[in-house]
Amino acid sequence: MKSQKGVAIGTVVGGVVGATAALLTAPKPGEELREDISNQIVLGKAKTEDIAYEFKTKMSELSSLINESSSNVSKTVRERSEQLINEASSLLKSAPSKENITVDDLREMVRVMMKEEMEMGQEIKKVVEEEINTISNKMSQDSDDESNQRTQH
Repeated sequence: MKSQKGVAIGTVVGGVVGATAALLTAPKPGEELREDISNQIVLGKAKTEDIAYEFKTKMSELSSLINESSSNVSKTVRERSEQLINEASSLLKSAPSKENITVDDLREMVRVMMKEEMEMGQEIKKVVEEEINTISNKMSQDSDDESNQRTQH
């Protein structure tokens, strides 16, 4: 994101400096030269405003993507946590009477719960990675689109 901003700023500044240098080296009367410089300043300001608007729009899109992604991750964590709690509760209810629970019964319950917890962690990791890839792909696509637009102008 920083490099895109740097490129955009560099493009505007380079354009203004180049246009100003061209105007100053061209053989023109003072009044015409001042008018040309004024026009270039107006154009530079308009380009800067366009880039600022585009940057603000892209940041808003990125913010929306991040919010949506964190919502998806939160939903997955909540669903898997509820599932794990329900399974643990089910294991406890299906256990032999409370007085007759053996150490082996407890070990098996803990083993099953740990397995479920590991699977939940893997599923959450997968969702997070997918969301990161989605955001990365969207940003790359936007960057490519902007590069293509610049080369067409």
